[in-house]
Amino acid sequence: MAALTSARAAGKRLGMPLSFVIARYFVYSFVAVGITWVAAFMLLSSTINTGYVVEASWGPANARAVATELMDADSLGPTDIPTSYRYLIVDASGRTVATDLEGAQLDHAAEAADAARGAQSEDIAIEGGGGGLTFASFSVTRGGACVLVSEYLPQWASRDLAETLPNPQNIMFAIGIAGSALALALVAHRASRVISRKMRPLADAAVRIGQEELDFPVGRTNVREVNNILAAMDAMRSSLAESLDARWQAERAQREQMASLAHDLKTPLTVLRANADFVAEELECDEAPREGDRGDIAAAARDIAVSAERLDGYVRLLIEASHGVGSAAKAPVSPVELCRHVVLEAKPVARARGIELASSIQPAVAGAPDALLDRTMLARAVSNLVSNAVEHARSRVEISCMLDGGSLVIEVGDDGAGFSPAALEHGCERLFTDDSSRSTTGGERHYGLGLFGAAEAARAHGGSITLANRIDAHGAVLGATATMRLPLSA
Repeated sequence: MAALTSARAAGKRLGMPLSFVIARYFVYSFVAVGITWVAAFMLLSSTINTGYVVEASWGPANARAVATELMDADSLGPTDIPTSYRYLIVDASGRTVATDLEGAQLDHAAEAADAARGAQSEDIAIEGGGGGLTFASFSVTRGGACVLVSEYLPQWASRDLAETLPNPQNIMFAIGIAGSALALALVAHRASRVISRKMRPLADAAVRIGQEELDFPVGRTNVREVNNILAAMDAMRSSLAESLDARWQAERAQREQMASLAHDLKTPLTVLRANADFVAEELECDEAPREGDRGDIAAAARDIAVSAERLDGYVRLLIEASHGVGSAAKAPVSPVELCRHVVLEAKPVARARGIELASSIQPAVAGAPDALLDRTMLARAVSNLVSNAVEHARSRVEISCMLDGGSLVIEVGDDGAGFSPAALEHGCERLFTDDSSRSTTGGERHYGLGLFGAAEAARAHGGSITLANRIDAHGAVLGATATMRLPLSA
């Protein structure tokens, strides 16, 4: 929520309001329409200046002069009348000779013509007809009358153009309307492209989130409202990434726990197999077992029982892990009891391999107070160290427990060939098996999980595991040592 609020605040500081973007294109529209109409008017003005069009005021202003000129004409016809006027010509009896009027205008012109025939020959009657019309009526010298009707509109100077083309003002309006529509379309197209470009980060983010691609930066624009939405999408992307990562980590931890448990099953199975073989061989002998042999058989039977119990516990943990249930929680554990427990569990493993096991617990460990430890997890971890040492030892494995600077130190050593240089550096990494000196023993395959599981258990308690070789004064390798350090104060 804090990240979303911060992103929105940044968007408000850096982006312009969306209303400003919309208003800007309204201004562009008004300007474009204005320019279009100015261009149409200038085109009309240029045709007037070049003489192709007669200006709108010419007809009403010059009606008397044109009538004076026409009343003395020997013959009067449509070609004699300027294009700025519409007309009605009648003979002495009032019969229509020529006209381009119709409807109410024709009726009004006919009344004016009748009045002009009965008036003085020099009289010119000029009157308004409403709607911007001017009627100029006069009698002609040879008899009859003429009525000129002018409208406050520009007209073509050429009668051919006047008869074939619309009125120049109508053409100007058509150009203005068409130009305005084109200008608005261009502005709208431009606005749509700009807004689409500003919205593109939203579309890109939505597509990438839909494809579960969550590790990418969400873009920004210069529009405040879009930035607010982008900030919300970025917060959603981040939250979704964290959720998926947490789920992936949980599933990975579950898989690793199950793999570690499955790996740990090897140790009690080895003990079971070895002791079962031993018991079977002893029982198959024809001779009755001697007193010392009976003790060995009894010890083997106890080891089988203990290993079977460990197997049962591991299977239970494996079932819990398969259902997503974690191992036992930390509880107060006595360090000395933990050391005794791991030594006790190590003995069957060593006996099964015929390896001598030596153990030592520093007296200071017995005085250490209880600490919050996961006894089951740590016992499994040390069992992995012991199993690894037993598998590679020549004849002897040693377990030492001591206190060092507030930490419990459990050291497991053997007298084998030691760790290779690669194992010293990567031996505690998951699935590492590139240890040519210790990768296989007795034909058994290793999977790179034992030391990794032990290291994970130590890290879960704030501790660590270090690997080292024991070297004599001449540089010869005397064996390997795995040291687990567990802070008791954590």
